[in-house]
Amino acid sequence: MKKVILFLAGIAPLAPLVALAQNSGQVIGIATGVKSVLNIVIPIMITLAVIYFIWGVIKYVIAADEEDKKKGKDMMIYGIIGIFVIVAIWGIVFFIGNFLGISTQSGQGPVLPSVPNVY
Repeated sequence: MKKVILFLAGIAPLAPLVALAQNSGQVIGIATGVKSVLNIVIPIMITLAVIYFIWGVIKYVIAADEEDKKKGKDMMIYGIIGIFVIVAIWGIVFFIGNFLGISTQSGQGPVLPSVPNVY
């Protein structure tokens, strides 16, 4: 019963948006703030994943014994998995944004990974 009450208390502030009974300016302001934070965090995460992968390659190449080579190999695998997960989530968010008609950055050529606009 506590879980149901906590769930309802958590979604209660979003009820006016569903009912379209109140101005959603505050929620859009919060979403814009989250978007600006994520626009900074996503490229940093991709950069860190690439650096981790490259560090694994370096560790693998300069390793003298099998245990160090295995650690380098594991770092490369985890780096690739991290890059894949970050880019896949970015692609899923982009696909859902296009499907729902949320406007995204317009322009020619590739754009940095970012969260689509919510208004």
